[in-house]
Amino acid sequence: MKKLLQRTALAAAALFVVGAHAGPFILAGTDADDHGDATATANLDGWLFMQRALENLAAGVTNGNKTVYTLGSESTALDAANSAFGKSTLAGGGGWTIFNLTTAAQITDFFASGATAGIIMLDSGDNNVAGGLDFDELAVLTANAGAINNFVGNGGGLFSQSNGYSWLSGLLPLLTVTPSFATGLTLTAAGSAAFPGLTDSDLSSGPYHSSFSNLGGIPVLATGAGGLNVIIGASGGSITNPVAAIPEPSTYALMLAGLGMVGFLARRRKAAA
Repeated sequence: MKKLLQRTALAAAALFVVGAHAGPFILAGTDADDHGDATATANLDGWLFMQRALENLAAGVTNGNKTVYTLGSESTALDAANSAFGKSTLAGGGGWTIFNLTTAAQITDFFASGATAGIIMLDSGDNNVAGGLDFDELAVLTANAGAINNFVGNGGGLFSQSNGYSWLSGLLPLLTVTPSFATGLTLTAAGSAAFPGLTDSDLSSGPYHSSFSNLGGIPVLATGAGGLNVIIGASGGSITNPVAAIPEPSTYALMLAGLGMVGFLARRRKAAA
């Protein structure tokens, strides 16, 4: 019985560690970087969605890093990323910084050096937004799909928009990414909780370009025409093993649940003595 109690305690501790080192991710079929704007003080429409996505992810990052890396962003895509970050709570006293990697070589070096970041932001493809990810940069992402998954699994946050998702297909071959072209998105209950203050009209300022099916339990945050899954995401785990909940269940509560089982077994042992 003593060994059983020890094993149970270790299992509870392991559960806490897994929760503490899992990162959030948001995958969008939108090119919100091409369908937004900003005033001097606030992001609008698609850029507001990007801001809310960063704020959601930052709250779930557990790897201790407070840096956002944009990969491949230039021109309009870079303006959108910088505005989304600059008017967010991350920059407004949150202690975060942003770095922009604009070439395939820089992105290659980033992954080769261990991809040390809090959040990775992948913008839309350059066929959707000026300065978006080009063919060479997408090839680097595909070659480093495993590194992206490990980054999330080790507590980093990932935000991606419609860029073809060739890198995702290597991780989740059953998940289908379908080219789409329609307007009008509706937040689900999970999406409204994930992006406070964001409205359906904010998301619907331009067309979306991808939808997802065969999700394998990944929660849906916004849907398009005919119920298409256009924005999906999870609060922890990894891309290949997501925690199907947003917001993330408290890892402290999970630990207490595990320790509660230890106490139950201890009481049961005492009663049987």
